[in-house]
Parts: sequence; C-alpha cells; structure tokens
Amino acid sequence: MTKVRIAAKKGARAVVVVDREKSTLTSADIQRIIMADDGSGNDLRIPSLLISKFDGQKLIDAAKAGELIIELNWNIPHGTDVIVDFWMSSGSQEASEFLQRFKDSAKTLKHHLQFVPHYHIFSLPEASNPGHLCMDGGTEFCAPDPDGTGPVTGEDVANEDLCQLCIWSLTARMAPGSDKSATYSQQFWDYVVRFADECPSRSGSGDAILGEACSRRVMATVGVSPEDVSKCARENRIQILRDQIKYVAWSPLALRINGWRYSGPLDPETVLKAVCSGYEKPPLECSELLSGFAAQSRWSPGEISLSTFLWTTMAMMGCMMAMFFFYRRHMTKSVRTVLREEVMLEVQTQMADYTEMTELGNQLPGQRPSLSF
Repeated sequence: MTKVRIAAKKGARAVVVVDREKSTLTSADIQRIIMADDGSGNDLRIPSLLISKFDGQKLIDAAKAGELIIELNWNIPHGTDVIVDFWMSSGSQEASEFLQRFKDSAKTLKHHLQFVPHYHIFSLPEASNPGHLCMDGGTEFCAPDPDGTGPVTGEDVANEDLCQLCIWSLTARMAPGSDKSATYSQQFWDYVVRFADECPSRSGSGDAILGEACSRRVMATVGVSPEDVSKCARENRIQILRDQIKYVAWSPLALRINGWRYSGPLDPETVLKAVCSGYEKPPLECSELLSGFAAQSRWSPGEISLSTFLWTTMAMMGCMMAMFFFYRRHMTKSVRTVLREEVMLEVQTQMADYTEMTELGNQLPGQRPSLSF
C-alpha cells in the first residue's frame, strides 16, 4: 500500500507493481496472488495490480524507448445484471466495514445487482479438539474466533452466519412486475449494518455483543421476524451450512464479480466501478453513484468550497472580535485596579505628611521638638 499511496499523492491514475527481480513466478502464477493490504488502504482511490517480472520488463523497455501507452480496462464478463458473490464472516470487522460502506450503492442499484452472501464456515478433523470453534461441540460446522480469549466464540459466529443466511433467504425478492431476475433484500442490508454497530464481536458486553440476544433485538428493529429466522435455522441448518463449506473462495474475505475474482481493495468506489463495468449497458444508477463519489473526492483535504471558506472566515472574525472584546475589558479592569491602588498609595502618603506637619504646627514658637530615649 505504501507504493500505491506515494503514487496517488504524485497524481497517478493507477499503479502497476512489477514482481521482484529474483522472483521465478510466471504470469499464470501471479494470477493466483492477491496484493496484500497493510490495513491503511481504505482511503486509496486508484486501482493497482501486480504483474510478473517478465511482463514488467517489457513495460520498462517500452517506457525507456518512449513507446509505452497503457490503457486500463476492467476485463469482466458482461451481462444485463451483475452478480456479486461476497465471502465473509459475521465476526469479521473488515467485512462489516465494507458492508456498511457499500450499503448505499446496493440500495441504489437494487434489482440491477444480484448480491450473493457466502460465509466462512469450515470443518475440522474429527479427532481434533475444536474448543469453542464449532457448533454443538462437534467438528463439522466451525467458524473463526474473532476475539481470541474474549467472550465471543467461533460457535457464536457460526450461529450468526446461519442467522444472516436465513434472513437473506427469507427476505430477498425479485422486483414485482419486472423482468429483472436479481433479488434484493432491504431488511438484510439494514440488519447486517445495524448488527455490526450494535453487536460488535470484539467489544461490548451483555446484550450489546455478538450473540443471540443482540441479534433478536436488531431483527425486531429492522422488521425481521426472529421466530421465522429461528424456524429457518432449525429446519435448514445442515443444508445451508454444508453449502457454505462446499462453495468456498480463495480467501475467507473475498469478492467475485460475474464469476471473476476481484483482487482490488474493498473500497466502495473501486468495487462500484468494477460492478458497473460488468453491465452490457450500465444503468443510470451507476452514473449517479459514480458522479457522487467523484463529487466527494473532487476536494482534497486541503481544499474547501467558497461557501465553506466564507463561513469559516466569518466564524474566525467573530472569534477574533469576541477575543478582542474580552481582552479590552480585561485590560480596562486591570488599568482601573492599578490606578486605584496608585491613588490609594498617594492618598496614604499625603495623609502621613499631613499628620506630621500638624504635630509640628502644635508646638510653641521657639520650642524645639523634644527627643526621648
């Protein structure tokens, strides 16, 4: 991410990273490698990709010869609708953050986008000791523990994964009276976003933590029947969870668009660009969403609009006037205090001189002041 960040600051529109000079990886090998994010890539807005040293050397040679022109194009199969498969875990903070940030795009695209949630459920060998990773103390349906020695267990996560899958299957519907085959569930998006806020996996306690009690409260809030979800989980648990084990991705947190692996950052704008490039004819919603992102990124942190500048200037002038007023009142009070003290000292001095002169004036003419020891 450091290379990409430096390039972005210098005005780059995209970054091509060439593999190490001593690497033996071929172009086919590179296709199976995902560039890692060090955790600081959420604010990056340009695409990046890794290529082999052999392909990279061709680009370097062409650049030195002044013959290099690069055109970036999302090589994604096109369709009337776009299918997005997202592998995640209900205990993953990174997955929750992406869902929260992508919710508005999903809500705008609605039935133009076929969102398919998958969850990272795995099995352990029967002879292993699963601890609290698996459901019912078994080894077939397990999930990662999000907080180590904390109160949330892998079993809690697996149960919540099942819950969210049931919410999707119960509420996802096609658009009425439309030829669109994509399904959409507003309740699912409302639930997963609110659940991430109110039922964290790495903090909280009591009912405000990942678990059944918090889940049922959030379901009631977003208009999902907890009883229907519980019935779905009881009757379909085996089939739903075995499907998750069967259809796994290359990573516990993964995104696939129209059957092609997405290897860019989980940034809502970058993902939206990839999604919109997958349509045969992008819907108007894509233009609206992308123009909105462009308007947000048009101003860098050091730039502000005219109205913001005027309001900021007025606020600063108001603060300066208020500070001047209080400073002036403080100085006036201080000067008055000093003058009052000076006057009192002068008066005391004059009174002392007056008293001494009065005593001298009371003596008889020619009489000297008497001194006593």
